[in-house]
Amino acid sequence: MIFYEHEKGLYLNITNRCPTACVFCVKNDWAWSFRGQDLKLKGEPAVEEILEGLEERLAVPGRWREVVFCGFGEPTMRIDAMNLIGARARRLRPGLPLRLNTVGLGSLINGRDIAPELASYLDSVSVSLNTADPAQWLELMLPAPAYRERGFAAARSFVERCVAARLRTRVTAVERPDADLGALAAYASSVGAAFVARPALVEPGAREKSA
Repeated sequence: MIFYEHEKGLYLNITNRCPTACVFCVKNDWAWSFRGQDLKLKGEPAVEEILEGLEERLAVPGRWREVVFCGFGEPTMRIDAMNLIGARARRLRPGLPLRLNTVGLGSLINGRDIAPELASYLDSVSVSLNTADPAQWLELMLPAPAYRERGFAAARSFVERCVAARLRTRVTAVERPDADLGALAAYASSVGAAFVARPALVEPGAREKSA
């Protein structure tokens, strides 16, 4: 499923690739489904296929409150595709909010500062940082080897670059007793970002986790 719906938001699941294997990710426990919607991709969809589906869905006035790049993968793994899709969505529905949910490693993944590109079509960015402690970030996010050494610093830099690019930026964390959410909230405030603590996702038959 490339497109899925949640609370009147149109979500775009464009890749299952991810640079992290977060301890609270639900995709394995929930067999790659989200609220009954199958997000396991059989190969990454072509940009043309995504654009056709997007145009069809956005043709219905008032149906959606926002469009969100978010699925069981890191959208910025496909930044060039994202840029094309976001630009088309902006042309189709100029006033419809566009958001990215991310772990914040997009610039490190792509070897360049992608915040200015995102700011050309996105309204907001939500970065799942989860802790203000670099050692705990490694424990919680379980990044792939290529992102272990510089990942935490890169995610914080991404937050700050998005703020500088005038994107509405929020830092999020899953509520956990072992995480100093106060320190993370203080960091977010110090760089001009909002902070949101997210409850763990719960579904019948699954352990408490959060994507």
